Amino acid sequence: MRQQKIIKTEIFKEKAFQTLLGTIEKQGGVAMLIGGAVIDSIQGLPIKDVDIEVYGLSYAELVVLIERLGLPCNLVGKSFGVIKTTIDRIEIDVSIPRKENKVGIGHKGFQITLDGQMTPAEAGKRRDLTINSMYQNLHDGEIVDPFNGLEDLKKGIIRATAKETFIEDPLRVLRIMQLLPRKGKEVAKETMGLCQSMVNTFSELPKERVFVEWEKLLLKADKPSMGLEFLKDSGWLIHFPELNDLIGCPQNPVWHPEGDVWIHTKMVLDNAAKLRDLIPEDWKLAYMFGALLHDVGKPSTTTPDLKSYGHDEAGIEISEVFLRRITNDRDLINKVTTIVELHMRPGQLFRSEAKEPAWKRLHNKCRLDILGWQSKADSAGRTGRDVILDVHETSEKCFELFEKFGKTKIEPLVLGRDLMGLGISPSKEFKWILDSCYEKQLDGLTKEEIIASIEA
Repeated sequence: MRQQKIIKTEIFKEKAFQTLLGTIEKQGGVAMLIGGAVIDSIQGLPIKDVDIEVYGLSYAELVVLIERLGLPCNLVGKSFGVIKTTIDRIEIDVSIPRKENKVGIGHKGFQITLDGQMTPAEAGKRRDLTINSMYQNLHDGEIVDPFNGLEDLKKGIIRATAKETFIEDPLRVLRIMQLLPRKGKEVAKETMGLCQSMVNTFSELPKERVFVEWEKLLLKADKPSMGLEFLKDSGWLIHFPELNDLIGCPQNPVWHPEGDVWIHTKMVLDNAAKLRDLIPEDWKLAYMFGALLHDVGKPSTTTPDLKSYGHDEAGIEISEVFLRRITNDRDLINKVTTIVELHMRPGQLFRSEAKEPAWKRLHNKCRLDILGWQSKADSAGRTGRDVILDVHETSEKCFELFEKFGKTKIEPLVLGRDLMGLGISPSKEFKWILDSCYEKQLDGLTKEEIIASIEA
């Protein structure tokens, strides 16, 4: 045990929060901060998710207490002993300790027993990792650490809290995938052994839970390649065959001195993470998945002389198959497969000194800034390159023209009403004429020149 200064985030300063803590204490309870918030507090980081476990009170007593304080009391998590309340527009999960006994298959196959009289050492056994099994007493700031998580956190060791409970939920393996590059340096040997022994339990996981862990890896990790290496070492990469196939797929050492497609992909993914904050929010996840999957077409197209012509087009279907196994988000899938399909085009256009019409047509398929950042990450994904310091002319061209073309597809100058103003009635040829006008526009003609060509 040791004293730890509590991070003074706004929520902890709120009078309503202090009243909640004081009332819990008067009723004989102890409020403990749990989960990732404890790690954030120890590391001096802002606390994002406020999860509190209350010891010494029953669930019913906790409900009455919160209601009497006039705080919102959402019982949507009742079966898990969780009450959702809100203070200063910040959602807080307040719960009591519980036991979870595996009685069936999947994440719903647990028997939940609520017990407010448990100790942190007893309740903590159900938590996945030692670094997530620490508590912070919100009344005095004391760190309660029954499983030596603080020492593991300092050393960067990812370790299962308890073998018997860890193996009950296969999602914990994927949690290590995304937590290792964010909170650790290595996985404890015995914990890696547990993960390897659980390879065949992957089918118990619904795609929605798998997707969340991939999302955290791609959006939160500074070096997501560590998560990929963990999948490989644990044997779980077999569940993502599109990535597994990249291992050992050779590349021309003249262009790719770093090694095979697997190594290249890891480098590109880490480069993309360095650029991630520059990507618009609604494209960020697609951009990261694009970096992960951009070369999945290479294993099926690489020839003995180490050429991979058409790997971009081959990657469209392969990347879609990968994504469909973890998400039904059609917009995300469309964005990612578009990036995969077009990731080579900026370089091809730049090297051929293509004129603006060709760049306009590419921009209409995918925003040029997104393709520019993707191209930059890809180009630096090899030995001796630096994605931050190196100037990448292809990307600079993309950014320059994106500023000129705008965020959306180039709007047509000639519309149906313009054709009708020329006396052309809607017919089967109407759309063909409009499409022809648009192509002339992309070629650089003004509206007046396009209309003049129609009249001629």
